[in-house]
Amino acid sequence: MLMATRRWVAAGLGLALLLAACSDSSESGTDEAGGESGADTSALTLEERCEANRDAGTITFVSSFDFAAAASILDVIVADAEGYFEELCLEVDIKPGFAPGNGGLVAEGQAQISSAGSFGELVNTNVRGETDLVAIAQYGKTAIETLVVPADGTVESLEDLPGTTVGIKGDLPYSLQAMLGAAGVERSSFEELLLDGFDPVAHLELGIDALPVYKSNEPAQLDAAGVEYRQFDPLDFDVPASFAVFFTSSSFLNEHPTAVEDFLRAAFKGFAFAVDQPETAVGHAFDRIDAAGNPNFFSTEGEGFRWITESTLVLETTPDGEGPGLLDQERLGQEIDALTEAGVFEELPDWQSMIAPGLAERLYDGTDVVAVTE
Repeated sequence: MLMATRRWVAAGLGLALLLAACSDSSESGTDEAGGESGADTSALTLEERCEANRDAGTITFVSSFDFAAAASILDVIVADAEGYFEELCLEVDIKPGFAPGNGGLVAEGQAQISSAGSFGELVNTNVRGETDLVAIAQYGKTAIETLVVPADGTVESLEDLPGTTVGIKGDLPYSLQAMLGAAGVERSSFEELLLDGFDPVAHLELGIDALPVYKSNEPAQLDAAGVEYRQFDPLDFDVPASFAVFFTSSSFLNEHPTAVEDFLRAAFKGFAFAVDQPETAVGHAFDRIDAAGNPNFFSTEGEGFRWITESTLVLETTPDGEGPGLLDQERLGQEIDALTEAGVFEELPDWQSMIAPGLAERLYDGTDVVAVTE
């Protein structure tokens, strides 16, 4: 499967890299959105950056889902395996984790950088825990989740959901909450059944009427099992959403802006490598997956599908002339507006203070990652 898809994914990256250059980067400090971007360290030489990066000590990166071949995880694994962190004198310790619990680890200082399933997830972590997490980059500018219903079921539109049973793994994803809210479907109007495991075939066999899934995971399992289904994709409903959002704490960003900037620089290079060489990249992930005993029973085929799906979504939703990973401030604000309307937040949070505008932009010259000067 990876061999079959490698050419068109690489071609997608090639197309993205040929697009026109993006607009000038924002100034350091606070921009129109009001968030902190950290000090602008782009003028530092490699020697100066190395000194600052060594002073930051070991950066613990905790993942959002084990060592899965997902955006904001695989690119970090590749950056480490291919020596991109080492080139910038960064000591990075990659640990497996799970969202949204990883947010608390960063807030408590047990880790320094991680990624969220969505910006809404990050904002909710801040609101509920009164933490100081700050989004520094954003790969996905749409939802990674979709709502699956059996092809022969009674749910033919979102308005058919009241009175049904929806399977839930932990919680209803934020993008789906926003989609239902926009459709006027109250969450209290349907029953939620808490599910175990990640087997969508077994879940649908329970007789549930709908199942939230990740586009990069469960649909492939259903297809392989010959299970027919329909899906409601937030992208089709123009629901503002995000996925694979890198974050750190505002305190770490302010204390070590060079290290945060260079972590992203290396991760962005890792993303480009993984798009161009997906087999090698997934192999790097499995070096870690196998060493950890593969507790989530990942397969090479499954992780290959995950990466192809997620990297394609990232490239397709990256605006013309931009490199992957820049914060879409307008869309992020719309995402929080939609979640507030859906009742996720009692009142509109101060989301502007939870982003670092301009930081990721400084790392690109058009669509090329800026190299560090000697």
